[in-house]
Amino acid sequence: MPLGRTLKALRQKQSLNQKALSSLSGVSQATISRIETGRVRQLRSAALKNLADALGVSVDFLMGDPEVFAEIPGPASSLDSIPGLSGLREERFRQIIDSIDPVALHENGRILYVNQRMADMLGYRKEELLGQNGFELISAARSRPLAQRMVNNRAIDAYESLLVRKDGTTFPAEIRGHHLSDEIRVVVVRDTTTRRCEQTVMRIMQAGLEAESTSDLVKVARILSDEIDDMGMTFDAVSIHVIDEGKDLLTSHHALPDSKGYRSFGEVVPLQKSLDQHPPVRGLFSHWQRNMIWERGVDRDFADMVANTPLSANYHPDLLIDVPFEQGTLGIGISKGNSVRLKVLTDMLVQMAQPISLIVKRLTQMQSLRDQIDNQRRLINA
Repeated sequence: MPLGRTLKALRQKQSLNQKALSSLSGVSQATISRIETGRVRQLRSAALKNLADALGVSVDFLMGDPEVFAEIPGPASSLDSIPGLSGLREERFRQIIDSIDPVALHENGRILYVNQRMADMLGYRKEELLGQNGFELISAARSRPLAQRMVNNRAIDAYESLLVRKDGTTFPAEIRGHHLSDEIRVVVVRDTTTRRCEQTVMRIMQAGLEAESTSDLVKVARILSDEIDDMGMTFDAVSIHVIDEGKDLLTSHHALPDSKGYRSFGEVVPLQKSLDQHPPVRGLFSHWQRNMIWERGVDRDFADMVANTPLSANYHPDLLIDVPFEQGTLGIGISKGNSVRLKVLTDMLVQMAQPISLIVKRLTQMQSLRDQIDNQRRLINA
């Protein structure tokens, strides 16, 4: 097989276009084009070696006349006898590049190459991404100006961005890029959802240490709402429900994201009366008692109950999730059409519920101590 046909077949098998191969090998795109069309039959040894290294094969293989996708010999005869190592050289580049972090090459946003981990992270097949405008396809609208600015400035510092998967869900990512040439840029991407969750837990705990009464839980709800919104997850409201059977109280603290008016407020209602009047409260209480996550669609009973609360004007979810903790539940409402991965969101709420439980316990103990001191003062003054 001529050099041009072998080169083209290997390049296409590894989902590389000519420009991407040029960036990896240092051989000009024009030269690669001439080789593949048969206009160049002889190359300098250095160029051949660079092309072979970029494709993960030997120079002998690149210059030989094998069937392109036949089994490719290993680097040494001593390795050929080891089971599983046949074809090592032909796969070497792919194995290395697919084993590291998600990587892409682009030309001012136009995607030239992605490795398998990048495609998997975004939910695409690799060939679906090639040639697409990454700014428009996989960068969330609010992150596009920053991404374009970082490319224009040839920035090498890591920055936070929101990316969009094929299914429409959004996630936070750290992006670090570097120009390989005047036009070609390589980027390495890391999903930072786990790290952002850990940071949110720390913010919640800090807010809990600064809180002085249970009314300050509305600030915790605000923090949680802001963090989930910053991670690109769309929702209608976050709620912390505290159930106090001893005092017969159900206290709820709500925070709406910016898209719903950016409001925070709390409400206190008698627990038993609410249980008697509202089936959704009975369902919430039942799942809390059994320590069960409650995921359900919104029904007429819920709509009627919310209609008489401060939430009524801006709160019209289609799906509700409540995660129990020792003293109540952490809930979120999601509208139809909002693209979120429910398991990711639920796992996040579970992670947040534990520190919120610790905060509620601390504030309850502080209030109990205040009540004891007030009782002692009343007795002294009686």
